Amino acid sequence: MAYTLEPEIVKGSKPEESFHSGVLQETVAMLSSMQDRGDVDEFFLIPGMGFSLAVFIKKPSGDKVVFVDLKMFMGARPRVVEVGDNHGGGPEMDLLQLNTSRMSMAEDIFRWALVDITKSRGNKRYSIFSTSQAKDALAGGINKKKQNSVKLGPLMTFPMTWDELSRKLEEFLAA
Repeated sequence: MAYTLEPEIVKGSKPEESFHSGVLQETVAMLSSMQDRGDVDEFFLIPGMGFSLAVFIKKPSGDKVVFVDLKMFMGARPRVVEVGDNHGGGPEMDLLQLNTSRMSMAEDIFRWALVDITKSRGNKRYSIFSTSQAKDALAGGINKKKQNSVKLGPLMTFPMTWDELSRKLEEFLAA
């Protein structure tokens, strides 16, 4: 079960801000619970530090830093989600261009979370995936001169509810 209620994410009503705020609140509540259980000594979050969310965690077993980038499908472009900037660059594109060895280094510290806002609240409309999964879903490969996108289908093969997204995010943070 999630730690917070699923955010209301409505097209035309600052949907990205709602999603970001909802994930931030969920992550804080989750880490606070982990702290109460003794699994986490201390933590802090920095939104917008290159990616949507940087999470710094001090555990009895050592320190950990992870990043989560939030993406949204709003239905504007058929079955794709834009990544990077409109000139083919940005930190997301830097990640997607890593070679296999370097990408495997990023697997343990980076996740992408996606919401499909064409589906209503309470439905299976979320996904969480790795950078290699994002790279595999690139629509037409990487173009270094224009906006890139990833195909929604491969990333939403097993869509999940808010509660399921929370559980997967907690597994990632606890690892």
